[in-house]
Amino acid sequence: MLLRKLTFSLVLISVFAYSDTVVLSNGDTLGGKVISKSETQLTLEHSVLGSMILARDKIKSVSYTEPVAAKATLTVTPEILSEKFHISSEVNSAETLKPVIDTPFFSAWETQLELGLGGSEGNSQSRNIHAALQAKQEAPELRRELAMAYDADEKNNEKSRNEFYTSVNQDWLINESPWFYFALGRFDQDDFQDWDYRFNVSSGAGYDFVNRDEWTLRGRAGLGGNREFGGKDREINIEALLEAASQWTLSPHHKIELRTTFYPQLDELSQFRNITSLNWINKLNGSMRMKIGLSSEHDSDVPEGIKRNDFKYTTSLSWDL
Repeated sequence: MLLRKLTFSLVLISVFAYSDTVVLSNGDTLGGKVISKSETQLTLEHSVLGSMILARDKIKSVSYTEPVAAKATLTVTPEILSEKFHISSEVNSAETLKPVIDTPFFSAWETQLELGLGGSEGNSQSRNIHAALQAKQEAPELRRELAMAYDADEKNNEKSRNEFYTSVNQDWLINESPWFYFALGRFDQDDFQDWDYRFNVSSGAGYDFVNRDEWTLRGRAGLGGNREFGGKDREINIEALLEAASQWTLSPHHKIELRTTFYPQLDELSQFRNITSLNWINKLNGSMRMKIGLSSEHDSDVPEGIKRNDFKYTTSLSWDL
């Protein structure tokens, strides 16, 4: 262990043991350093009484000895540190390098960058791009998740897809309880909808049905609303949120993620939106993964000329940042 190999030695030098001895006529003895002397008096530097001037007729005898350098060595071992300062002698180098600030805000994020490209040249030309960023953070008091993605398709110089979304979710955990509270926000931009932008916010309660290293199953239920910009609907639509999310680690190299979210409208329960995603992730090495994803978005309340179902699939590589 690193600490076991450390032994501190403190050497104190220049502490002198003065051995000059003055014996007075009454029998008392004084020790110190004779600074000066004359026929009538003697000056003695005493370690406690300080400088003393003694009359020669009161002195019986004086003995002189050269000063001896006294060397004191103080050795501090890991055992002494452990006893006095409650420091374990078994601490290793990894433990001593932990950051001083260890709050949820400063905790590390697990972040992955995804990139997928495709296309064809010849009788027909097509190009598609998928770029995404995902970040997760988990601490005893909360969980945070950030996701954003951009998808674009083009065939024969005509765009068939151009969309972007970003979502932010935070869970407030309850000590030793599977229950938690959450708040969720999402922004969508899509050139092939009857609106340009859409904002959605929701909050409510959640429950961890399964929370194991190899398998998690989490549910959420709450209320919220969405607002569209650039379309005919300019009202704030109040809606509920029902969500199930699961992650299953099949092996150290394979993982499956599933999430489905329903947004039923409270004023007309037959109208709803649903967003479902299914991902298979294959870990290629320590920092690179291959990801095959399927996603579907259904909106039962759309104007004529707009499809209710929007289905897409992606194949991409992701890197840990």
